[in-house]
Amino acid sequence: MHQDDRMTTESMQQCIDACVACAQICDRCADDMIGMAGGGKHDQHLQQLCIRLCQDCADICALSTRWMSRFSPSAESLCRACSDICDRCAEVCERHASHHPLCRTCAEECRRCAGICREMASAAA
Repeated sequence: MHQDDRMTTESMQQCIDACVACAQICDRCADDMIGMAGGGKHDQHLQQLCIRLCQDCADICALSTRWMSRFSPSAESLCRACSDICDRCAEVCERHASHHPLCRTCAEECRRCAGICREMASAAA
């Protein structure tokens, strides 16, 4: 069996942990919103956008976790993209938080993850 001498740094492990937590809350938030009674047409559009961004965010966070865990040379680029998606998801969740309480928690976790992913990408550059 091949022995790999690369080690996960503390900052990388923090980023992995943040991505896992963010993916979990985004999945929960999106799932909880599906089938939720919407208000007017604007509210329904915001809810649909929120669900889609939560799903996108969960997916990119999960992929970021996998790429960092296997020391992918592309992990830095993906972490940058992940921070952007997390910020977009947080923005929409913040707008939707008055209609869906879980969106507030989701937005907070997305902001935290975005910051850690940005730091990770900057440190690797």
